[in-house]
Amino acid sequence: MNLIDEIENVFLLSDEAEKENIIGKIGDLFECENLDRNEVIEGVNLLLSHVVHEKNGSLKESMLYSVNNAIVYKNVAGDVLLDVLLPYYSSFEEEDLSYVLSFFGFSGDRKYLAILKSYLNHSNIEIQEAAQEAITEIEFRSSKKK
Repeated sequence: MNLIDEIENVFLLSDEAEKENIIGKIGDLFECENLDRNEVIEGVNLLLSHVVHEKNGSLKESMLYSVNNAIVYKNVAGDVLLDVLLPYYSSFEEEDLSYVLSFFGFSGDRKYLAILKSYLNHSNIEIQEAAQEAITEIEFRSSKKK
């Protein structure tokens, strides 16, 4: 079974623990396996389209962790559809929000700077730090493009 079929099929399962287990394995694949870049991008886009509607906090965190692995280890943040997160980012729990802010940073896209700057004075220091790191990452990546 290919990666995309596996991701699509995981959302058809009713057992939440099995879903989480499979998504964790997909995150491991993103980290360790030599995968086709287009397949990784498509897989991340599928996960992102589902994560915004996921109610199970543990499953949501597992999905974000898998996306994070793809972004960090396969360097696909600039090619995935992070804008799907825009209507929802402010509703993420704090532990999940730091992932989203990091994703914005790894994209290198300056359009996310205003969102990131709005979190520099957040009540949670970890969110402040994630926002600052993401801003630094955007500035670094955008300076490399020049």
